[in-house]
Amino acid sequence: MTTHIHRVIVRGFFDGLDDGQTARLRDEQPDHDILRSGFTAAGSLTYERDVAAFSFRYEVRTTDDDGRDHHDAALRIGMERATAALQEMGVGHKRLRASASDMADVWKGA
Repeated sequence: MTTHIHRVIVRGFFDGLDDGQTARLRDEQPDHDILRSGFTAAGSLTYERDVAAFSFRYEVRTTDDDGRDHHDAALRIGMERATAALQEMGVGHKRLRASASDMADVWKGA
């Protein structure tokens, strides 16, 4: 069975935040600075102090069991993880979009 390793970025915007949510996110922002982010299975969330846009970075592994289109599977998994993380945080969001790179393709070009 072949394993494919993808780097998935899910981007979006916070939406409908109340004053308390905004204050909490601003207080936690230093932990979510771009310089502290990485591609991990658990994902890393980054956003700026203005608490407008955000991104999640995931390492997503797919196998032949995930279907023929590994790229679409990685995008779907990334979106599901980001949506679940936002729900767990209890914050609204809008305009989610995802992009994925198959690392095998990147390494071939190196």
